[in-house]
This record gives sequence, structure tokens and C-alpha cells, in this order.
Amino acid sequence: MFGRIGPSLRRTAGATALACFVAVPPPTAAQDRPLTADFPEVYRAGGLTAPDWAQFSGRGPVGFDGVGNLHVLDHSAAQVIVIDPRGEHLRSVGRSGEGPGEFELPFQLAVWRDGRVAVSDIMRSTLQVFAPDGRFDRVLQTRTQGTLREIRPDPQGVALYVQGSSQTGSQTFSAIDELLGQEPRRDSIDDFGIGRIDLTAGDFIIQPLLQAWRAPRDDAAEEPPEELSLNDLLDDAKWRTATFGRVEGRFFEPPLRWDVLPDGTIAYSDSSAYAVKLVRPGGQVVDVLRRPIEPEGLTRRLRSAAIEREIDRRGSLFEDSGGLPDEVRKRIEDREFYPEIQIVRQLSATWEGGLWIRRPGEDPWDTQGPIDVFDPDRQYVGTFAAGTVGIPAAFGPDGLVAYWEVDELDVPTIVVKRLPAEVR
Repeated sequence: MFGRIGPSLRRTAGATALACFVAVPPPTAAQDRPLTADFPEVYRAGGLTAPDWAQFSGRGPVGFDGVGNLHVLDHSAAQVIVIDPRGEHLRSVGRSGEGPGEFELPFQLAVWRDGRVAVSDIMRSTLQVFAPDGRFDRVLQTRTQGTLREIRPDPQGVALYVQGSSQTGSQTFSAIDELLGQEPRRDSIDDFGIGRIDLTAGDFIIQPLLQAWRAPRDDAAEEPPEELSLNDLLDDAKWRTATFGRVEGRFFEPPLRWDVLPDGTIAYSDSSAYAVKLVRPGGQVVDVLRRPIEPEGLTRRLRSAAIEREIDRRGSLFEDSGGLPDEVRKRIEDREFYPEIQIVRQLSATWEGGLWIRRPGEDPWDTQGPIDVFDPDRQYVGTFAAGTVGIPAAFGPDGLVAYWEVDELDVPTIVVKRLPAEVR
């Protein structure tokens, strides 16, 4: 079992405490080593003139297997489309329905290197596993509160690494269980926990592996969970306010960001510092990837912009119900702030075991920030400049990567490219 990561690895505002594992150099300005983001295209599938099998309804999760087949989960079509390395349709897995191998609302996808596939279904609270040839293999009833926030295939076996759900998600789905007369769901990990599910077992059991650090909060200032009754669930206005109007945590509070390397090592970031910790089974911290980049402090401009942006975002969820309720607006305006802006905004493991780490752009919510690349030996390779490339939706063998693109009509296309050897 992975051990709990203790206070010696925690960074709180204004302090770094990683010295027990690595010496902390004095803060200096990092010198980026420029990388060229010119990846040759292998094929593309989708768009207005695509064949029926490639008429994707949205940008769903994707994953490669070991021979380069790309698996694409189409939520609305309730199936997994498998594309071979030439860009041709190989097969479709699953369909809409309530039987074995069928989906009501497929949500998440995991693809193993041998071609096995797992798909989570929100409405049925299941994980369904399919064999490499697409045949239905088995189903597990999840009975977790809400949804698992993230799932990753365990490279060491027929299992998943999973991240738990937030308090808001857990509360909402518990209320739905009550409405349906079902047994309340139980979680063994939260949104800062990573666990493992053995998919060959008869029961759905999450074995906790790692509990990451969560930034401490003032409990007295925390908004207590709002209880949802059956009548609230049936009242659209109350349901929207309780579901979309809850303000959880602080602006810019560091979330858990993580991925799994090919040898089963978990790479994760849970603080505002540039510190990606690598943890192996058994709880041993084997390395901490860092660059001498300090987190940006909170400014008055960022405060105002964050509040305005959140009001606009939440308001869009209430457009057809009379606009943003005053109580929700006040919650946003009164929401507290974390004092620093997290540096590690996204991290993904490559097929060979390298890491791509995205930093903030000009603003904390900018999704086009620079991307640092570390090779499988954990050495810094270089940085893609802001706006030149994004982190792929999936990394595959032989340098294959998949990206989603949309046209002016928001029609999605999956584009597969090939990375040069130095950044794989």
C-alpha cells in the first residue's frame, strides 16, 4: 500500500518543506530550453464530411493500445470507436442499452496496452470491461458516491488507479440514491486520494494507495454541506442551486494532479510549488521533479478577475432558469482565496515514461501555458513555448499522440501525430 505523504513534503503559503528528500536551491529564474512543436500528422478522423463511424458527438476520452489502435469513447453514441494505426475503422465496442456490454451514460475510458478496455457508466453505477477483441468480459457495480474523478489503467495488471470524487459530487449522488430507493453509496477515498481497483475480483473494492496533501482550511469559515431532500431534487430551481451553486474550497486552491508511469509509479502534484513527486508501490518517494520557478502571489487584479470570471461561468448554468441566484452570487463574491497560484497546471505521462508538465499562461486560467518535458530518466529536456502545443489527449507507442480539434461549427476531429524521440 502506498503510504500517506507526511508534512515534510508539504508546501504551504510562503514555505517549502521538501528538504528532507532533496536539497532546495535558492530561488532563481528558470531558463527554458526551447523545443520545436512541429509534429508530423499521421491521420485524422472526424469533421463534417466524415463517414458515419467518425461522426463524433463530442470530444470524449481516448486511449491507445500497444499496437497503436486508438480507442475513442463517444458519450452520446454510447460506444467506443476503435481506429487502427492507418486511421481506418477497426470496430465499435458497446451500444446503448441496459444489458451486458451496453451503456446508458458512458463517462470514462481506460485502455490497457494489451487492448483491454474499461468504461464507466454513471447511470448504472458500473465499470464494464471488454477483451482486446471487443467482446464483453465482465461488469462491476461501483456503488461509489458521485463519480470517480479520474481513472487510469494499472500497467501491472487488470486493475485501475482511481481518484475519488469531491464532497459536492458525493452529496448529489447520495440524494439521487435516496430518490431511487437505493442503498447510499460509500467512498473509501476522496478527491485527494488515489486508490486501486482489482477488476478481476468479484466485488468492487477501492484499495487506498495514497492520500495527497490538501491545503489546510479554516473549518469555521467553511460552508456546511447543503442537505438535499427528495422534494429539492424534484424542484428544478432548488436542484440547480444546490448542485451548481455550491462554492467549495478557495479560489486557486491547489488540486491534486496526477498520472501513472509505465512501471506503476505515481507522479503527482498537490501544492503550489513546482514539485512533482514520484511514488512507487510501498509508499517510497523515489524522486521529486523540480525547476527553479516560484509560484505567483495573489494580486488585487487576479482577485477581481477570478470573481468576475466565476460569476460569468456559473451564470451560464442558470440561463434558462432566470439567471444566477443572488445567494450564489454572494457565495462567489465572499469566497476566500489561496495566497499563491499553483505552477503545475496539468501533468501527463508519456508512453515511454517521460512527463509533460504544463505551467500557467498569462493568467491562471489560461490553458495555453508553456509545457516542460522530462524524459524517462527524469531529466529536463526542454519547454514548448506558450500557445505552440497542448498536452495530448493520449500518448501511444512509437511516438503517437492524439489531439482533439474543432472547426468553426464546433464539429470535433481527432488528429493523430507522431512525436520526435527526444520528447517521448
